[in-house]
Amino acid sequence: MFFRAFLFFLLFGFYSGFAQDLVNSQKICFISDFQATMAVEKIFLKGYRNTDARDSLFSDIIRSRPKNLFLTGDMVYAGSRQKAWLPLDHLLGSLTKSDTKVYVLPGNHEYMFNPSTGIRNFKQRFPSEMLMGYVVSTDSISVVMLNSNFGNLSEIESSGQLKWYSAAMDSLDKDRATRTIIVCTHHAPYSNSAIVGSSESVKNLIIPAFENSKKSVLFISGHSHNLEYFAGTKGKHYLVIGGGGGIAQPLLPMDKRSNEDLLQQESKPIYFYLIIEKKGNNLKLTARGFKRDFKFFDLNVDEINLLKSQ
Repeated sequence: MFFRAFLFFLLFGFYSGFAQDLVNSQKICFISDFQATMAVEKIFLKGYRNTDARDSLFSDIIRSRPKNLFLTGDMVYAGSRQKAWLPLDHLLGSLTKSDTKVYVLPGNHEYMFNPSTGIRNFKQRFPSEMLMGYVVSTDSISVVMLNSNFGNLSEIESSGQLKWYSAAMDSLDKDRATRTIIVCTHHAPYSNSAIVGSSESVKNLIIPAFENSKKSVLFISGHSHNLEYFAGTKGKHYLVIGGGGGIAQPLLPMDKRSNEDLLQQESKPIYFYLIIEKKGNNLKLTARGFKRDFKFFDLNVDEINLLKSQ
């Protein structure tokens, strides 16, 4: 009798613990630029199974059940078109069932054609707080989410967010519970994309506080439909993750690039999402996705040593 009770205890403890790990994993994921392809894009760029790629990536994310998922903009092809949100609504429903918490940023496509209607559609699905700067903290990592659509923000909104951002970075630097700060925008401060390039607004308005922060180590953005990785000064790292399923964008020729990509082009997936895990004193960055064969593989982007970066 005792043996059977002990065996039950072991099995129950193992399986319930396993389930808990699945639901409450410290793994956090990021994905960007998974909007449906627009007809005008097909005129200038060559698509390849973009909808299939988006659905495959999200199916993989849902199966892995990360604790948090960050969507860093361009979730729909045009925010003002109600039907454009239908695929995202389906994906959000599946993520809710998997107990993954979703945090978002608007990209330029959420404002497209009619900004006020696009933002109204955004607010129907997400809290209004997610439109402007906010912080998500988990396992000593604080993720700062910022709206980089400065052309669509009023002067009051823009100045208010930047003031909040400066105060938040100072507060997080002093917060004992925060060990690492990650800053996210949609637009990339540095990119070799031949279509969208680097954002001067992000570079001038957001990067200074990031680089001056003692605890900030990683800046994540999208907009460029590529995987790009750059190392800045003061131990800062810049990662572009716009491979969520949007139509691929060409890169500038090597002799015209002003940013040195740390990743070899042939090793990169075409479509992917980012996984971040804290491993002791390291922050492990993994791009999980596939090339045209749709066979998943993990690319080890880097393991940032937090002791050296601060």
